[in-house]
Amino acid sequence: MILERIKKTFELQRRSVHGPVALWGVLNGIFILYPISFLAFFAGGLEVLNNPSLYQGLIITGIVVWVLNLVFLLDLRRGILTSFGTYLMYLTGHIYIIIGTSAMSGDHSFLGLKIFLPLIFSIIMNIVMSLMVDLDSEEILSEKASKNFYNFVFGPPVILSLCFIFLAIIGYEYFWGWGASLFFMIFGPYLYRTWFYIIYAYQHRNDVEQTRPIKHIEVSSDLIQNKEFDRDRFKK
Repeated sequence: MILERIKKTFELQRRSVHGPVALWGVLNGIFILYPISFLAFFAGGLEVLNNPSLYQGLIITGIVVWVLNLVFLLDLRRGILTSFGTYLMYLTGHIYIIIGTSAMSGDHSFLGLKIFLPLIFSIIMNIVMSLMVDLDSEEILSEKASKNFYNFVFGPPVILSLCFIFLAIIGYEYFWGWGASLFFMIFGPYLYRTWFYIIYAYQHRNDVEQTRPIKHIEVSSDLIQNKEFDRDRFKK
């Protein structure tokens, strides 16, 4: 019974996907969000990691991922590579921003927990959803259950993260690390949900609309000159 509920939870989430990752999401990731997270890591990553080899490896990885996403824009119409590139940016960008904000806060403890919070949250979320799912319905949750779910599962971490970020902005820099960790935790479902976008784009890779050539009709000039039109027929 539990396996059936989990299977239906993932299946109904997959059905809600109707295309590849949106263009605005791809471009925001490439030109705004990913560079910010990368620069935050570049500025303070070595201080947190205290491992020059690992730090340099992550720097090279970030540059390669960013360049690949620029190349993947050539596949924008189908969306397979752009969706996969967005997933790579999400994985590496999350690590960069957590390490970068930890450097800003000066608190380097529980770094592994901060990085894996999205995974933990997504597991908890799917367990809760599977327990609430109706096996006889085509929806994951009823409207009332959905409101309760989002209020009690997403509400507390969002409010707490915003409070921590606000405290960090007004001078309590210690809260930068936990504020960012809790905020990005709510995006945990995209660890697996992005694959639904990739799979959808691959399955519909041949559905790209092809432009049809316009057929020109040749008409004799004599026919046009000798043609008498009934004005009343075309009068509105």
